[in-house]
Amino acid sequence: LGTGLGKKLDDFRNKKLFDFGFADPDKVEVHDGSKGLFLLRSDSDWWSNGTKMEENSVRSLIDKIRDLSASKFVDSGFTSAVLDLTVTSNDGKRIEKVSISKNGAAYVAKRENEPALYELDASAVTDVQKSAADLKPAPQSAKK
Repeated sequence: LGTGLGKKLDDFRNKKLFDFGFADPDKVEVHDGSKGLFLLRSDSDWWSNGTKMEENSVRSLIDKIRDLSASKFVDSGFTSAVLDLTVTSNDGKRIEKVSISKNGAAYVAKRENEPALYELDASAVTDVQKSAADLKPAPQSAKK
């Protein structure tokens, strides 16, 4: 208790942008400019537009999205979104939407229907964009 007295209110706020934690999402949507990506989980497989996706590349993207957190909270700086992320989890019962805009060298994010603005390190956002671009289809099974 004694160590909490010297902290600011922001030190106690949840800095994570997404609450799905370590539960596997059911669906992930990434809209990066004109590019859109839709991933849907069926049992343990991930699919995009009817194509089974390579599990490790999907897992990497989900991990990058899960790790998005504020470097600090800001009062302004959100303009137009350059990246929109939607994660559906808990058997479709939890839908989380986050929009991210560029503000100078950093990025500012906001969760749908919440007033808080989160400043993000540019590297965290570029990691998500790179992981989305690096997604690849699962290798085809050899036919006998």
